[in-house]
Amino acid sequence: MTSLHEPVMELVRASLNPLVPPARSRGDDPACQVVIRAADADLKAGGLDHVNRLVIGTGVAAAGLTSWLAQERHLEPEAVVGQLEKSVAQNGGGPLSPVVGMIKMLLTGPPGMAQVADFMVTQFHEDEEKYYDLVVDLGRYTASCIGMLTALNISSQDDTLDNLDDMLQEFFTN
Repeated sequence: MTSLHEPVMELVRASLNPLVPPARSRGDDPACQVVIRAADADLKAGGLDHVNRLVIGTGVAAAGLTSWLAQERHLEPEAVVGQLEKSVAQNGGGPLSPVVGMIKMLLTGPPGMAQVADFMVTQFHEDEEKYYDLVVDLGRYTASCIGMLTALNISSQDDTLDNLDDMLQEFFTN
């Protein structure tokens, strides 16, 4: 049986790999494939558990890595979010403003988590495709955090992935 955190780690790893050449369709994008598999599993099960766990776990990963970056750089987490947003935009990344807003909310603790949950539920009901895009964008944001930790010589990609794996496993166990 797959551990609850493994799909999150799969999404993060898929998001670390740049697309060369760019995917012709979402189905060709490894990060999108992870989300599609979760959505298909939900269709078969008649629920939303797989995608919801993916969203929750990836949000926890993104907020945790953002906090780690902030701590190591003696900054507030919000400052790191702003730097990551600029970095992603400069490297040809898509618009991350909803994701950045979600991360800012998550960093406020339980009230922010409730706000993000409400936002995601609304997003799902208003535009399911955009909801799934947000899940992929959360994975890409998390991958950007890993890239910054590596570039700043704070932690290697492998060490960060190992730490993230441990953190998510503990999160889903508790």
